[in-house]
Amino acid sequence: MKIQLITCPRMGSTYFYNMLRVFYTPYQIFIKWNEVFNLNERKRNHNVEEIINDAVMHTDIVCKNHINYFDSISQQQLDKWNKIKWYNIVLIRRNFLDTSLSLAKSTVTNEWTNYTDQHVDIPLETFQYSMDMIFHNTKNIIHNKYNIPYHEVVYYEDLCFDHTKDFANLDLSSNYDYKKYKDWYPEIDFSQKMHGVNPAPSKMATIANYQQLKDYAQENYHNYTSKRFRIVDGFLKRVNIDTQYIDISKF
Repeated sequence: MKIQLITCPRMGSTYFYNMLRVFYTPYQIFIKWNEVFNLNERKRNHNVEEIINDAVMHTDIVCKNHINYFDSISQQQLDKWNKIKWYNIVLIRRNFLDTSLSLAKSTVTNEWTNYTDQHVDIPLETFQYSMDMIFHNTKNIIHNKYNIPYHEVVYYEDLCFDHTKDFANLDLSSNYDYKKYKDWYPEIDFSQKMHGVNPAPSKMATIANYQQLKDYAQENYHNYTSKRFRIVDGFLKRVNIDTQYIDISKF
């Protein structure tokens, strides 16, 4: 099966991507299919056409794409990619304030998957940039800028961060063949709780100027609106009930 996780930074995607790999492709190389179209310096030799061809040829893949990285490829490449029979899972976070604070803090500390309890001050311009980026990416997911057929929507706030429980809550899990998995990978213990990626510490406890940033965000939420959602008290709220792009009924 070919599974694509579509999300944006600071929404629990590393944990979720690893969870899917445990159940579907436990020996898949992490880096190749993680942030596939992140064509920055660490992937200077990344050949988009080869990646697309590999995706076509392989039977079982779990890949992750942050929505903003689709801007890195051409329309022709995007069309080829979307023609692949992916099962597309959207992972989205309702808490806009916490997501923006998380991105700002990780930008300052450079802690992206492993965290300490260090206290930091977040510059206002860093927080402003983070809010802009999170809103832009969230909007592109909800408005489905790249015309990706979404099959399932998962909310960060519903995750248990126990991969056996979180996998069981997916629609995808109803067709999962546990016997085939154990026949193929008898040495893999998929009942063992995943280690290595856990939720970050409380932003209120670790950001020294938390209240200043929260007040600033509250004063500026009116700048972040779209045809389909707005920000109310730090959370995404649905505006247009009749949306054809993504089910945001839980907002």
